[in-house]
Amino acid sequence: MKSFNIIHLALSASLASAWAPSSRLQNRVHTALQMNNSRKAREMRETFAKSMEEPYPVTKASEVEGSVDDDELVPLVTCIAKAADMRKAEDIVCIRVSKLTTTTSFVVLCSGNSRPQNQAIAAAIQDEVLENFGEKYELRGPKPEGNADSGWILLDFGSVMCHIMTPRSRLFYDIEGKWKKGEVLNIDDILVPNSAGGSSSSGGSADIDENDPFWS
Repeated sequence: MKSFNIIHLALSASLASAWAPSSRLQNRVHTALQMNNSRKAREMRETFAKSMEEPYPVTKASEVEGSVDDDELVPLVTCIAKAADMRKAEDIVCIRVSKLTTTTSFVVLCSGNSRPQNQAIAAAIQDEVLENFGEKYELRGPKPEGNADSGWILLDFGSVMCHIMTPRSRLFYDIEGKWKKGEVLNIDDILVPNSAGGSSSSGGSADIDENDPFWS
């Protein structure tokens, strides 16, 4: 029996030694993939940021009639805001920019705190818009621009652009600042109380990538 235990220990040590290089290799591959994903995420954000810096076609304010509350796009904008709120998005802001540019009429911004949450926000918005408006408002392109890994998802419905961002990327790129002369649509009456400020996602912060400085 003692001889058997010695042989068993020797075999265990041998197997552990054999698996060690494989385990180290897997760790290196995993680290490399993380670094590659982080780099792609930064490149995606920089692409979006550069597009935001490009001069937009300008419109004349006199060409846009009516108040922001009476705009014909309000139903679509509020649908987007409600869908984001349903997935516990934070700091939802809707800005009419049609008096400033001809590129789009409204910009909707919201923040999520994890990859699962941001992905869920984007999916919920697309589902609700499709359910309520059918093919009237479709995304430009076959799918959303960006992804949850980049920390910045853009849903471009043409007349309305929705930016789903991490809190830090939103603060850093300051899209609200770019459209500070726009008209803010008051959506307090359509949001679930206490959900727009300080709410957290059901996924929590466990999915935060420490290599990405924009995940807080």
